[in-house]
Amino acid sequence: QAVNMPVIFAKVSGVELGKTEPYWQKIKALTGEHVRLFKSFPLCSAGNPYQSLAVKALCNGKLKREDIKAHRQYPFGLLREELQEHIFDKLQLMLDHKLIKGTFVNGTEYTIVATILNLEKGLVRMLQSFDFTKKNPKVIVISTSEQSCTLEDAILITFLNLIGFDVVLFVPTGYQTIERYLNDNYPVEHQIGDYLYDLQIPDFSTLPQPKSRSWLDHILKRGN
Repeated sequence: QAVNMPVIFAKVSGVELGKTEPYWQKIKALTGEHVRLFKSFPLCSAGNPYQSLAVKALCNGKLKREDIKAHRQYPFGLLREELQEHIFDKLQLMLDHKLIKGTFVNGTEYTIVATILNLEKGLVRMLQSFDFTKKNPKVIVISTSEQSCTLEDAILITFLNLIGFDVVLFVPTGYQTIERYLNDNYPVEHQIGDYLYDLQIPDFSTLPQPKSRSWLDHILKRGN
């Protein structure tokens, strides 16, 4: 059974005609309210206080929702009840479909649970304000170097996309990022131009708005 992901999940590889200024301008066009911008990997900080809870959170591959909610460490108790259940639903979906390599093979399922419980405050607030009828919140990730994407990064990005975030990875190097950790549901890759390395990310607030969006319009066009 396929996992339905009715949101944008894209990877943009290369730089159109090797021209960096319009490239950065077009990325700037995506930034703004309800957008979380990551300028490099890794996205997740080292150390996770929820590892022990994650080990207790599963029984026969299923989340023990009420036990998790009752635990003193449970981080989502202030959220609307339906949002808490939505988080659990998508987390269970990730596990059931084994979207991440190693799920129910080498203990990766516990890392998945711990990573989602450890969502950063800013992302949790974006979820809280997202009412599932307005514009999707967005995550933009820029990766300009050989800095490695981690398993936790792949878990985070996959989960956010499942729960309703538009996700766009801008990778001027064309290198693999989250793909090597995924069993399924790869981002749709758009090869737009030359591979460039070690680009310096500018201060987007100083860049002019792009005159046209071209490939960006194509990538962000939603099917109806």
